[in-house]
Amino acid sequence: MPLIIVTGHPSSGKSTIVDRLAERFKEKGKEYQIIRDESYGGFDRKNYEFANKEKDLRSWIRSEVQQSLTKNKVIICDGLNYIKGYRYELFLAAKMSKTTYCVIQCSPSADTCHWLNEQKPESSRYSKELIDQLLMRYERPDTKFRWEKPLFEVKIGKAEKALPSEIDDDMTVDLEYPAPRFANIFDEEIVEWICNGTELTENQSTQTVPLAPTNFLHELDRSTQDVVTVILNAQRTAVRGQNLTIPGATDGANTIKFMKLRTLPELNRLRHQFVNMSKKDPTTDKEKIITGFVDFLNCNLR
Repeated sequence: MPLIIVTGHPSSGKSTIVDRLAERFKEKGKEYQIIRDESYGGFDRKNYEFANKEKDLRSWIRSEVQQSLTKNKVIICDGLNYIKGYRYELFLAAKMSKTTYCVIQCSPSADTCHWLNEQKPESSRYSKELIDQLLMRYERPDTKFRWEKPLFEVKIGKAEKALPSEIDDDMTVDLEYPAPRFANIFDEEIVEWICNGTELTENQSTQTVPLAPTNFLHELDRSTQDVVTVILNAQRTAVRGQNLTIPGATDGANTIKFMKLRTLPELNRLRHQFVNMSKKDPTTDKEKIITGFVDFLNCNLR
């Protein structure tokens, strides 16, 4: 049931890292299942050039993860997973399954991505233009968000050898990071956390309340609508990069960064998504509702 989300740039060695990690679970006698975008019927690297095809691919991966989490095995989600809002959705699936969870990020340079891409069979390569586009679209994991931790960052380079365990001050030492086959993948730490770490269900917010308060939906609808109204009014005079303060939210978590004008349909679409999610954890505490909605908007407004 544990879930591992692997994220990284295109051609960053993710699948090689996943295969190495899977071997460690096999050695420990732990069952595992790898869910890869290549397993999607009709998958092609060019899917990432079209929003509708990419959306269908993400929906398929999310569905596979949700179904597989009911089984007694480690689920490893191997893909770009470059949108933080999407990683949040996968995190919620792990919460609902009451299991352990972690994120692995593969971090090569842009030059290394292109170099690794050239090592692939021609039929499996990204175009150079698509790699550059995906590099710009990539949203790096940030451990200030609860769904991005624990985070294990794997440094990827071109060196066909592992870094020495101890590095002295000798400037002749080549500090190029290792290629995926030799990189430090923190396998012992990951296996230990996945097998013996803290389950997400210990977070009180994951517990299911059997009966919602009678005025829950009314308070939820009114509070989220108030936030939308504040944003629409504030952005009329806001400048790009300014933080919009949302009244009623918890101090320190009550701002939304204004990057561009947001339309009412766009905000309402996100509001409806949040309302549907909140039905699983009903509360009439207005401050909690507004703070949660602000957090949700910060993750999904791009």
